[in-house]
Amino acid sequence: MFKLPKKIIDDMQNYEENLKKFLSGKINDTFFRGVRVPWGYYAQRGGKILMSRLRIPAGILTPEQLKAIAIAAKNFADERLHITTRQDIQIHNVPYENSIKIIEYLKDFNLSPRAGGGNTVRNITACYLSGICPEEKIEVYKTVWGLTEYLLTLDESYNLPRKFKIAFSGCVRDCAYAGVNDVGFIAGVDGFKVLCGGGMGAKSSVGKVLIDEAEPENVAYIVKSILNVFNKFGDRKNKHHNRLRFLIQDIGWEKFFELYNQEFNKLKDTEYISLRNNTGLPKLENRTRGEIKFSDDESYNLFLKYNVAEQKQKGYYYVHLRIPLGEINSEQLIRLSELVEIVPEIIFRTTQRQNLVISNVPSHKLYFVYEKVKDALKDFLFPDTIFDMISCKAVTTCNLGICNAMGLVPEIIKRLEKINLDIDKLKDIRVNVSGCPNSCGHHRIGTISFSGLTRKVYNRSVPFYKIYLGGKINAENTRLAEEIGIVPAHNIPDLFCEFIFILQSESEGDVHKYILNEGKIHMLELIKKYSYVPSYEENKAYYKDFGMTEEFSLDGLSQGECGAGVIDMVESDIESAKQLLISAKEKNLEINDIKDALVYSARALLVVKGIDPRSEEEAISGFIDKFIKTGICNPEFENLNSIYAGIISDKVSRQQAYEYTWNFYQEVKRIYSSMDSNFNFLASFKEPTKTNENQPDQPRTLTYDLTGTPCPINYVKIKLKLEELNIGDILEVFLDDGEPIRNVPKSLKNDGQEIIKIEQVKDFFKVLIKRKV
Repeated sequence: MFKLPKKIIDDMQNYEENLKKFLSGKINDTFFRGVRVPWGYYAQRGGKILMSRLRIPAGILTPEQLKAIAIAAKNFADERLHITTRQDIQIHNVPYENSIKIIEYLKDFNLSPRAGGGNTVRNITACYLSGICPEEKIEVYKTVWGLTEYLLTLDESYNLPRKFKIAFSGCVRDCAYAGVNDVGFIAGVDGFKVLCGGGMGAKSSVGKVLIDEAEPENVAYIVKSILNVFNKFGDRKNKHHNRLRFLIQDIGWEKFFELYNQEFNKLKDTEYISLRNNTGLPKLENRTRGEIKFSDDESYNLFLKYNVAEQKQKGYYYVHLRIPLGEINSEQLIRLSELVEIVPEIIFRTTQRQNLVISNVPSHKLYFVYEKVKDALKDFLFPDTIFDMISCKAVTTCNLGICNAMGLVPEIIKRLEKINLDIDKLKDIRVNVSGCPNSCGHHRIGTISFSGLTRKVYNRSVPFYKIYLGGKINAENTRLAEEIGIVPAHNIPDLFCEFIFILQSESEGDVHKYILNEGKIHMLELIKKYSYVPSYEENKAYYKDFGMTEEFSLDGLSQGECGAGVIDMVESDIESAKQLLISAKEKNLEINDIKDALVYSARALLVVKGIDPRSEEEAISGFIDKFIKTGICNPEFENLNSIYAGIISDKVSRQQAYEYTWNFYQEVKRIYSSMDSNFNFLASFKEPTKTNENQPDQPRTLTYDLTGTPCPINYVKIKLKLEELNIGDILEVFLDDGEPIRNVPKSLKNDGQEIIKIEQVKDFFKVLIKRKV
């Protein structure tokens, strides 16, 4: 079985000490966030409670571990749990002071949230049937356990340029989605095909073949070589462009392959890496394959048809349980764990579709398992069917969430249940929903998928969804779903059900092929049909999200953790301004289009400043206050308000209005392009601070003690402190040994600052930095 490395247990003390300092007010939330996130603790929406993301290597759990997770959620949170699309289990609503209690309790069961978040090597996933699947070439879960144990002992696994995801599939069916991970392994008869550079979210991509057939004993060398390249050359500054796939895109595949080979050869020459020889799961003795008997219980018959399948071990079956939206509670998990009393050999597995699998069930015990499951769960039938939709947590807990995907999915299913569905005909349909452009709900690989966004309608925020079609997993030949259009959230259930009705009525044979051809045409027609949004007074329902009672808003959206949502809004307004200007030119300088383009341009960046203007006038005045008066925008646009007023009163000629608006649009684009990953802007036009002319203009020297501050928080703090200084000023910084002194000076030098001197003083280092830029 997987064994938690000693390093994780030893590092618990550091987390506990920092937690005590935070609770006593000795360190602030910004500092503590740098500690807790790599420990798998994320602040939930509102920031007052935490979510603990537990690593489940290969998704495999013993009954004792499953029960331990349930007890941890019951004793230290409010019993709510969530199975993720990376086979993790999240404990929600954890008070800050209880976070260490979960870590301490679960360590005795070889479970931990360590590296469940942040710029770390995340949970390594595997086929959820690894070890029991008749089709698998290699039992990849053993490799996953060994590789996880190894990587969790490496310091570099916790301070990468960005998160790093690895997956192992046991055969070419690619049930672990190797093609859309940073590194993916696909088992063959004699080894692994290795894919690299895949990923979902911003600018999703499918991994390319790095190695056609890698020997199993080289797996750790391969992964560490890729990590070394990523660590050395990855972009740590731009969090919107620092995944491994972006590095590969920037330097090119040939250069990346060259760098990888250099690292691999160096490692083979200088290091010896051997994964722990894991004996794996307890071996099952073959049984006589008993006959599965159907009964008068229609529900049990459906259970046998849709939930039960044979394992490769003779006489054993696995039971696949649909866990709607991955939502489950402590009491349910405890009841399921008690199945060990009926089936001593039982093992649980989490799946990429947020479900649970019970494995090693003898045929004569299937009915007993069914009865126990029926007592624990309300809806568990029809896994891997059209009813088995997946969703991220979205706005219910996530700081990045825009729309309530968790509310949309039940509404869709409720409508579907009213249709006479041919479930078998639609068996290959996979419906995936994300509450924002990030792909935690895997919307880029769904057959029919949705991702949340927002649009302004009548100066009010309205929830919308992008619609995607045609995603299909197939290793390096994976097809990413194609974006088709957007529709207000209110209309998605009707649109979806109408599309499914058409699909069921007209498609024959390969449903994926139909969706990409005739289905796409039908969807475009449905998007037109359902795109209309009435005014607020006409129908307020459009201005609320599913599962919510209050009007839709972006309250709770955190700038620090939700760049994708903010970026989506900014780019939407900029694109709208562009299209309006094109339209105005085509229509002989239509003045209303010009006026609207001016307003869209002015409004685009206000969301970054936390402003949600309700009127055109508020958008104009907000831009003047936040961007012109602060020196971010070129002062030639100081007359923005008078130009706007002149356009409305028809006192500005159309040609003048168009030229002004076009230039203003270009200036807004320039400002946006200068925005850094923390949503800061360069005040290029701000007047320099006046100094006292009677005093000599000599450089200052300031001291900044950052001992005890981990990477990358120390680097960020230094950057912010340098911004307060004048060019030529000196900043004396105290840094710890290890990662801080290795990484921070190098990063500052890359930024253009001058490192004057590095001197060791007892157990820390003194670094003199001269501000140059």
